[in-house]
Amino acid sequence: MRRLTGRLRGGSAITRKNAEGERGAAAVIVAFTMVVLLGFTALAVDVGAVYAEKAQLQNGADATALAIANDCAKGLNCPTAMGAAGNRLADVNANDSSSGVFSVTQPNATTVRVETNAQAAGSTDDSFGLFFARVLGNESAVIHAVAQASWGAPSEATTLPWTISQCVFKKYLTPSQLAELSSTGTFTGDPIPTHILLRYDENTPDYPGCAPQNGYAEGGFGWLDRDTGCSADINIAESEVGNDPGNDFPSECTGIISSLMKDPVLIPIFSTATGTGQHATYGLVGFIAFQITGYKFGGTPALTNLDPAAPSCTGNCRGIQGYFTRYVSLAEGLSTSGGTPNYGATSVWLSD
Repeated sequence: MRRLTGRLRGGSAITRKNAEGERGAAAVIVAFTMVVLLGFTALAVDVGAVYAEKAQLQNGADATALAIANDCAKGLNCPTAMGAAGNRLADVNANDSSSGVFSVTQPNATTVRVETNAQAAGSTDDSFGLFFARVLGNESAVIHAVAQASWGAPSEATTLPWTISQCVFKKYLTPSQLAELSSTGTFTGDPIPTHILLRYDENTPDYPGCAPQNGYAEGGFGWLDRDTGCSADINIAESEVGNDPGNDFPSECTGIISSLMKDPVLIPIFSTATGTGQHATYGLVGFIAFQITGYKFGGTPALTNLDPAAPSCTGNCRGIQGYFTRYVSLAEGLSTSGGTPNYGATSVWLSD
């Protein structure tokens, strides 16, 4: 029994040495694991920060491109607009209010391309500072974002169900604007802002040089077939749209009366009208921008709000008062296919 015990005690000494060795190996593994965990932490924190910065840069690029395109669409000098809007709009879309505009270019006459870059507050360096990744020797990253915005005359839109003669519109362009529109399909500057009355009853006055009743189909008076509520879905490529005869104000439209005079409205213009009454159709050529300043849709006060600066509309008169203008829309739902003449109504959209 003593010999056996001696062997057991000797075995315990060996076990203690093995345990000490295992603890040493575990320390090495833990140290290695900590390095790996730090690496993953650096990856998680810094990659998350990079993605957040990229999102801010993209917002800045989108906002800057749309703002510059909006100015260009209004006829302002594009290079001037590019220089004025760039860094300011990029900065306000960054959490640290510090982003740079790496470049602003025009790929074509109706498109602007904006590239933004990350930079530290108070610095112009093209870099984004990292955090945990510094332990691994990576102190910064280069982050850029790109956006393109385009502008042009809309070819499709959902509008007020009403149309105006192209001939009447042209009466409020200067001779030089008319010549430019005829040769280029667009014109610079604003139409003449004379307040006018566009009657749609049987006593519509004829504009000199325009067709009788200003081209309206007999019994048509300019109201169009409606699609949803008080709106017409207009596609210039389809060339024509149906007519809703009579001069009664559509009952579906009473809900929009209070908002008619807030902003310019897009209205399709026609060059030809065929047929009569309910069977009449209008040949559409584009969209104009018209600022409504008054109206008389009926004999009740709820349907009347007249503009004293425009010709009067009394008695059985039914009409809309206002003036032709320019309007740049960022609204969704407008389509531009190219080739549609620009009569002052322009759509701006992100075109990446």
